[in-house]
Amino acid sequence: MKAERSVLIWRVDVAFLKKGDWKYEGSGAGEGRGGRTHTFGVKNPAKLLAHATVYEAPNIVLHGAKPVAANGNGS
Repeated sequence: MKAERSVLIWRVDVAFLKKGDWKYEGSGAGEGRGGRTHTFGVKNPAKLLAHATVYEAPNIVLHGAKPVAANGNGS
């Protein structure tokens, strides 16, 4: 994202997770080697999200890995 530029949101994924769905993924970078980062991931994401619903704007498509208007004229 850049200042003074439009932002287009074409897809929103919402997942309702429970405490047991999360896993801690410790960083291999110790103190003095780039810091310590605490990262969390989802256990078995493919199985957990297999039946999830995705909400997409039908008039937006991905072209060259970027979202663009499906009709090509920006609307």
